[in-house]
Amino acid sequence: MPAPVIHPLPDVGLTWVFGLLELLEDRGGREDGYKIARDLNFKFGDLLKVMKAAEILGFVSTPDGDVVLTPLGKQLLEAKINERKIIVREQLKKHSLFSYFMSIWRCCSPPKSRSGSFPLWSTGGVLPSCSAITRMRIVFISITNKENSNGN
Repeated sequence: MPAPVIHPLPDVGLTWVFGLLELLEDRGGREDGYKIARDLNFKFGDLLKVMKAAEILGFVSTPDGDVVLTPLGKQLLEAKINERKIIVREQLKKHSLFSYFMSIWRCCSPPKSRSGSFPLWSTGGVLPSCSAITRMRIVFISITNKENSNGN
């Protein structure tokens, strides 16, 4: 059986993704990626990371160099903060890297700390230690704790 394909998430914060979605909403839901980079005085490579993260999460599509707000992206913008967290959590759970870690987490059943919370679980050398991995672990722990509190 072949190993699962794991696609990394670009190292960008969700605030950048939300900013891109808001900009697209202001511009009618569609804009040329190069025009956005030029207007914001961004290097196109930096904007590309934000676009890719938003696309992986299902908030935009990128046909022919344009960036297009998807219905899910519009729903996210209209949602209140707690609804946004749920939408992002559900999208992350669909991502191969998070699915992989969720399956490992469920299989291994790590012990809870004395406070009853789950300790931050080390990636054990599978992934390099960096700020992106730290953010991923925090989101991963948050997803797992939510599922445990909901009985899933």
